[in-house]
Parts: sequence; C-alpha cells; structure tokens
Amino acid sequence: MNRFSVAPLSSLTQTLAGVASGTIAPDLVITGGRILSTYTERMLPEKEVWISHGRIAAVKPAGTYAGQGKAKVVDVKGGIIAPGLVDPHIHIESSMMTACAYAEAALLNGTTTIFCDSHEIGNVCDTEGIEWMLEDARVAPLNIYLTLPSTIPATSSDLETCGGDLTPHKAGMLFDAWPEIVALGEKMDFVPVCMGDERSHGVIQEALKRG
Repeated sequence: MNRFSVAPLSSLTQTLAGVASGTIAPDLVITGGRILSTYTERMLPEKEVWISHGRIAAVKPAGTYAGQGKAKVVDVKGGIIAPGLVDPHIHIESSMMTACAYAEAALLNGTTTIFCDSHEIGNVCDTEGIEWMLEDARVAPLNIYLTLPSTIPATSSDLETCGGDLTPHKAGMLFDAWPEIVALGEKMDFVPVCMGDERSHGVIQEALKRG
C-alpha cells in the first residue's frame, strides 16, 4: 500500500452500497460541478459526487448532502467532472521517465489508465528490466497495465546487439507471475510469424493459453 492506494473493491461493496443509499456517510463530497456523461454524450448540471474509501459511491442531485458524517466537501465551482482517459498503447521508456514520474504527468492531463508495451527496457535489460518497471508501476498514482513485449530482440542478431532475449518460456513465466500483464504487445517483426517461425509462434501461444 502507498499514498495512492485504494482498498480492493471486493472489500468495499457493502460500504459503497450503504453510502449510495444514504445509510453510511461519505468521506468526500464533490459539489458544484458539471458531470460529463460519456454514455449519453451530455453534460449533467447540478450534480454532486459522493466518494468513500477513494471510490465513487454515488452521483446525487446537487444539495443532497446535508452534513451527515462531516465529510470533506470540495466545491469545484462549475468545473467539469469527467471520467479518466485511457491510453491503449504507449511506451513509458520513450518519455525518458520512470513509471511513477510519467504517471504524475499523465494524470495532470486527465489520463488515469494506460496500457504500456515495455519493449525498450526489455530489449536492454531482459526480464529483469520488465519486472523492475512493473514494480515501479505498482506504486504509481495511475492504473498501469502491461502488454508483454513480444519481439525481443526486435530483429535478428545479425542486425542488432540486444541485451534481452524473451523466449516463450520466459514469456510464460512473466504472464504467470504478474497479473498486471494483461496481453501480448505488438508483434513488430511479423515476417517470421508469416513464415511459421517456431519461436515467434511460441511466444504468441503462451499468451493465447492464458486467454
């Protein structure tokens, strides 16, 4: 746990239901804002958001909160309250920052979740580099998921000197050890796939075995 952590949702369902129904007081109330509904593509005026244990419990009509429980009240004074943006593909290393540093910069621009392909650090530092990035990501103020780099090295040893060598066996071990790895990253060197290369298909198969 760290200063950005929230309790697992599985441990909060009853509490959040109580807050939403009004039987449990919220910890935080955000009022005075307009809510952007991405479902209806409309702006919802005069709403307030009730939060408990760092999670949104309910969206209520403005003025619903009457001081129960002495929740902290934040008036955003007409600002827009919007869902966080999701970046489906990014290379954190290209920003020349760590996962935590990148996260704090991304949050300032509304991004709350990213799916990163740690191809660069994997090519230089092999699985140790990928795991270091995952450890850093676990304490970042951002939802960070990894798509496992599928092509390390990126080409053949005749064309590059690479510090990493991600075999199908290593790929399988990473998938099993890190729940943050949710998919296989882009297959840049696609020609061996088309030619039936055993190693390339082995990496793909390790991902497919795990859904």
